[in-house]
Amino acid sequence: MKEAKKQKRLLFKRSVLSFLAVLFTFSTVSAQIKSVSGVVKDQSGETIIGASVLVKGTTIGTVTGMDGDYKLSIPANGKVLVISYVGMEKQEIPITSSVINVTLKSNALNLDEVVVVGYGTQKKRD
Repeated sequence: MKEAKKQKRLLFKRSVLSFLAVLFTFSTVSAQIKSVSGVVKDQSGETIIGASVLVKGTTIGTVTGMDGDYKLSIPANGKVLVISYVGMEKQEIPITSSVINVTLKSNALNLDEVVVVGYGTQKKRD
């Protein structure tokens, strides 16, 4: 009789430990994915619609919405965000918090030194 009670206690302890192990594993897996959000603006403070926001080294990404905002689920191996937009310099931002606001700098070339004249006529022989 005493042996049966010992077996039941041992089985109960193993069941509790197994349950705690599964619970710990689940919480660890769910903690590996985090959410990052923010707003992308230009130098003048205007929000940028349609800017690309990617997790470097993955295919996970999104584009900014009508208010320049984005939200991404970042995997455990995601360490850097790459933000780009046509006419702006691409930026790589380390993921250090759950809210990352970005200001992109203009990448427009200075065309002050180039003058193109587009009027006049010319004969074929010239």
